[in-house]
Amino acid sequence: MYRIQLCAIVWALTVGAISAAGPATEHLVATDIRGGYQVVAADLNKDGKIDLIGLGSQAPELVWFENPTWEKHVIINSAPHMINMDVADLDGDGIPEIGLAYEFGARPTQSLGKIAVLTHNGDPRGMWTLKDVDAVPTTHRVRFADVDGHGKKVLVIQPILNSKASGFPDPDRLPTPLLVYRPGAWKRETVTEESYGVVHGLQPWDWQGDRREELLTAGRLGIFSYSLGKDGKWIRTQVTKGDETPYPDGGSSDLSPGMMSKKRFFAAIEPFHGNIVAVYQQDGKGAWQRNVIDTELDHGHSLVVADVDGDGNAEIVAGGTQGGKKLYLYKATDATGQKWQRSTLDDAISANSCVAADINGDKNMDVACIDNTTPFNLKWYQFSGPVGRSSRR
Repeated sequence: MYRIQLCAIVWALTVGAISAAGPATEHLVATDIRGGYQVVAADLNKDGKIDLIGLGSQAPELVWFENPTWEKHVIINSAPHMINMDVADLDGDGIPEIGLAYEFGARPTQSLGKIAVLTHNGDPRGMWTLKDVDAVPTTHRVRFADVDGHGKKVLVIQPILNSKASGFPDPDRLPTPLLVYRPGAWKRETVTEESYGVVHGLQPWDWQGDRREELLTAGRLGIFSYSLGKDGKWIRTQVTKGDETPYPDGGSSDLSPGMMSKKRFFAAIEPFHGNIVAVYQQDGKGAWQRNVIDTELDHGHSLVVADVDGDGNAEIVAGGTQGGKKLYLYKATDATGQKWQRSTLDDAISANSCVAADINGDKNMDVACIDNTTPFNLKWYQFSGPVGRSSRR
């Protein structure tokens, strides 16, 4: 324990710029990840420490930063217009593979939507190998998920629009597919073509508590779950309509699950790129009840739910990418999770993406976020105790 605390103190004194003005200690990992779009946390060199991968949609390189010195390593420099990624150890060597979507464009006719798998070449600090497995125009979200419950993950792809859509917000509401690829064959399998219009968020989650991950999507028509049945067929269920303003101004943008009083809940940003943070909890009949806890996000885009203070109840971190740079932390102030208090986690970041992980190995969850505006910072926020209740809301 003392070694862990000492290491945390050493990092705070030697690594990057640090601020403790908010409810967590802020650490600057890197700058100039141009068009900062996504951060992923994973142990990339099998040393037991959580590293950070930074993806910038305008950056020429996909890079990772080695914990604890945060030395920069280039993974690839040949995948322009990157938009999303995820990691999973597919071959069991202790170092994850990376699923990547690149060559993304906001206009369907100009978006190639390339899908690739990246593998290391013995030393993850060196350049990795990129293998294209498919191309689906407007591919926007990439996740690995254990949909069968046997521990082997598949690659899940969510385009944001139909490839023939005229553009945002797709007034014709053309079908937007959800796709999976099984490692090895990398053959395209269609989960559904019943989603219509803009679909933005993709979240694997053991929705039914049966050790298999369902796929949850969030879009302008609401949030849906997809479960693979024993017969090999996918079952589609609407969870919520989200913001019920008529299309294209309603629905949901992203979701993230957590636990409150030993019960499942999830948070959502609503509507698409919206200003609302909503919390959903099940009632006695199993229906998901909506509780709006904030209406002041500006172009909401980053959302992560995690128990950052170790009390057994998860907190919410959310931020927007327009207007004033604000990243917020929300904590429930009652045992039922009906009342929430907001504090400012960072007032100098337009967070496009955040992820939760125990970054410094002290058994507490931390949060890392990436900035989509200059100077395009990658930061992590160290939580080490109870989150205060001095801020408003």
